This record gives sequence, structure tokens and C-alpha cells, in this order.
Amino acid sequence: MQTEETLTLATRYDEPCDTRTDYGDFFDELLTIATDGPLCHETGHRIRDYVMKWLGTHSLQSFDRYSDRNYVRSYLGRCPRTHWEALVMSWKRGNTTTIHGHPAFAGYHFADGVFRVEIFEPVSERTARRVGLQIIDRPESLFALGTPGRFDNHLHRITCLSETGHSLHVYSDDALQGVTYAEATE
Repeated sequence: MQTEETLTLATRYDEPCDTRTDYGDFFDELLTIATDGPLCHETGHRIRDYVMKWLGTHSLQSFDRYSDRNYVRSYLGRCPRTHWEALVMSWKRGNTTTIHGHPAFAGYHFADGVFRVEIFEPVSERTARRVGLQIIDRPESLFALGTPGRFDNHLHRITCLSETGHSLHVYSDDALQGVTYAEATE
């Protein structure tokens, strides 16, 4: 549960974000899929299939804006009514996230590049330990379902291992509210 002292991605991420206006059709269809029924694994698979098919025919090279400090976020759409959002992240070698959580739905669609995805479990309110590791080196998609109304679902850290890379993320609420953690020392 979040407290006033809880650190979120918004307090740690200070790169400016782009908002794209030319992806309305993509986002409208995504929103239809995401909100057409209960949030469940079937919905997650439908979102994954839609986004991966779209990525197969749409290059993300127009998002080639990079930073030495952090990955760069570009919103494709955000719905003020449902809170769903989709964004492209542009990565440079060594860009990494903090260990952080997400809202009830979080989908990660890797379009190009090589990434290390580390999975964590909480040890305390502020620390987490790594329990899994996956290297993504081709177009691939992962998604996770968690508890609605919370932002400490699916704790993970992503690091770009290639020169550059792009990923498209879909969240059921504002991802910047994700709770952050320090890695537990054991």
C-alpha cells in the first residue's frame, strides 16, 4: 500500500515525454479490446496479439530519440475516462528502470533490441529481491495481471543491452504511479 513517503516512478523519472497525435486509430482499437469485458488473461492475450501484429507492420524508428540517462517515453494515447495508456519507450545501451511495480494490467511488447528483464518479489515495504531473469533478443511480448487499485503489481527492472531498442507498453492506469523499490542485499 502506498504512503506519503512511497517513492513512485514519477518521483524518479525526469525525462520529458512526447505525446503523439498520429496514433489515434491504434489507440482507439487497443482501448476497445482492453475494455471489452473483464480484465483477465484472455484480455491480456487479445491485447498482446493486437499490439504484436501492429508492431509487425509499423516501424518504431520515428521514435529514435534517446538519452544517456534514461529511456525516453512517447505516449501513443491516454484515456482520461478509463485511465488506459500506451507508450513507446526508446532505449539506449545501459538505460535501465528502477525496480518498480505497475497497475492491474501491464503489457510489455519488445519490438527491437536486446533487453534484460528481471522479476522481483517484495522483501519489505521498500526492498525487493530478484526471483527471475529473462533475456529478450527478438520481438516478444509479456504481460502481467495484478490487484486493481494498486501500483505494486509485477515488480521488475528492465535494462537495454543493445546499442538501441524500442518497446511498446500498455497499462491499465498511469504507470508513473508505480511504486519503486531498492534491491535487497542478502
